[in-house]
Amino acid sequence: MTRPGLEPRRYTDQRFVGISASELPLEGSIVIGCEFASCDLTEASLKRANLSECRFVGCELAMCDLTDAVFQSLEFSTCRLTGTHFETLSQLPIVPSAKFDECDLSYTSFARMDLREFAFTSCRFLEAEFSGCDLRAVDFSGSDLTRCVFARNDMRGTDLRTARGYVFSLQRNEVRGLRARLPEAAALLLAAGVELD
Repeated sequence: MTRPGLEPRRYTDQRFVGISASELPLEGSIVIGCEFASCDLTEASLKRANLSECRFVGCELAMCDLTDAVFQSLEFSTCRLTGTHFETLSQLPIVPSAKFDECDLSYTSFARMDLREFAFTSCRFLEAEFSGCDLRAVDFSGSDLTRCVFARNDMRGTDLRTARGYVFSLQRNEVRGLRARLPEAAALLLAAGVELD
């Protein structure tokens, strides 16, 4: 936590391996070009933290507090971020940007966010929620979207071609140009009341 009158903590080009949230206070800090490997940051407070060009590999980040945190060009690989509310991220003046590869994003929520600078490859989204988001051209390649909720999103050009398990309303989302493949895309038609032979 930053205290009035003190400069924020700054971490630049450092590598952190196997540390816990209590060992590394990140709230209100500036973190640039750092790598986190096998760290347990479960329920860590990243409030008002500014993270830029950082990489997280094999980390536990479940239920992190992202209130007013800034994400710029972050990469997450084989991390668990379950239960995190991404809509609390700072979205102005910089649109958040991050790539997630083989991450568990179950029970997460994304509401009223511009996610065009996000990519999700081979991720798990069990009971996650996207509501009122700009998902234009976002890549969900290889992701498991079982019981993931999509409502009132702009999904023009969203790439679901190799994603699986998704079912959502074609009427409650803007889907012109949505990229999908059979047999998974058949679930969208069934949800819309189309009878397939």
